[in-house]
Amino acid sequence: MAQVTISIEFSTEPDKASSLLNSLKPETDSIKSKRSKASIEKRGGEVSVKLEADDITAARAAANTVIRLLNVSMATMEVLENV
Repeated sequence: MAQVTISIEFSTEPDKASSLLNSLKPETDSIKSKRSKASIEKRGGEVSVKLEADDITAARAAANTVIRLLNVSMATMEVLENV
């Protein structure tokens, strides 16, 4: 069976990157399953998420989860900035 790797990288302000890392780290740690795993790291203002899965279906599911979590985290930070 083929191994699938997906990398999601984006840049933002360093303080926002730290907040995203802190909010996503517990969630990416919980993605570990029999079919997929995720890791996240921050370098300055760059956040990198690496997904590894046993098949394309598991990779897509993990990617969808991470993208949704990123959207929620970024939207929450935006709301908090405007309060």
